[in-house]
Amino acid sequence: MAKRSDHSGGTALKTRPRAGRIVLWALLAALLLGAVIGVVSLLRRPSGAEAPENTAAPTAVPDTSGSPPETPLPEELRETPLSPAAEIAGRAAVRSNGFPMLAWAPDGFSADERGRMQYSGGKYLTGIDVSEHQYDIDWEKVAADGIDFAMIRVGYRGSTAGKIYMDEYFEQNIAGAAAAGLKVGVYFYSQAINAGEAAEEAAFVLDAIRPYNVTFPVVFDWEIVGGSDARTYTVSRAVLCESAKTFCDAVEDAGYDAMIYFTQYLGYRKYILRQLSDYEFWYAEYEAKPRIVFNFDMWQYSSTGSVNGIEGDVDLNIYFRKS
Repeated sequence: MAKRSDHSGGTALKTRPRAGRIVLWALLAALLLGAVIGVVSLLRRPSGAEAPENTAAPTAVPDTSGSPPETPLPEELRETPLSPAAEIAGRAAVRSNGFPMLAWAPDGFSADERGRMQYSGGKYLTGIDVSEHQYDIDWEKVAADGIDFAMIRVGYRGSTAGKIYMDEYFEQNIAGAAAAGLKVGVYFYSQAINAGEAAEEAAFVLDAIRPYNVTFPVVFDWEIVGGSDARTYTVSRAVLCESAKTFCDAVEDAGYDAMIYFTQYLGYRKYILRQLSDYEFWYAEYEAKPRIVFNFDMWQYSSTGSVNGIEGDVDLNIYFRKS
């Protein structure tokens, strides 16, 4: 038994190293074969061939958030509203294709002790805009308080049913302002959803102002009211521009100066102002200096102004006459 055990054990000791050597040689042979195949495939590739490109699916929209805007703006961006930050950063850029860029130096504006805006870089007029919300106004006191002009609301269109209404104090205000010697302009608070409604609004305004001497602009004042339930919620930029043009063209054809009212949001996100540069612009922002790159002819800079002859707050404006 002991002898058989020794023989068996001796056999095992001799065969195990032999099996290991066989496995090692097999691995080396496999590696050598792989290397040979690789060299052959490289030799068979045509001269100048490139490796296949990465076929991973690209993102739907390239990420260009870190890229500065080109100067001048490429054609595909000229119809696209840029953010206020991007527009302000590009203020010094040379723009073309009709962009009405800011003509006034922001640092030239300053308010006096009463909050009335002044401009050191040129001539201007001081004015107010009013509606039935100011109730009865003593226009003689207004004129004596350094006010040069008044923008009077003619009427408005409702934001839900869309009916047109006359401002309850329109006739009283326009007659009083004119009698006190103020220059007078008018505006209509629009909620038009198409050019047909804008034409209707223009006809309403022109009929209302016919008996009066309107020497300042007639304004298309389209604003966004409410949320997704507002009738103007789905109005596109193209339709809004067409509506503004329709209103303003009717005003100009009647012999008046047309003007378009806009806020920073409307200027950047709703209107395409370069399509409307034939008309004057009335910009509204309640800041110490205008923060927009588009030009304007009139700036509504405060909604909390104080003027003798008017109880409560009133909007204040500064106007740069072209002529």
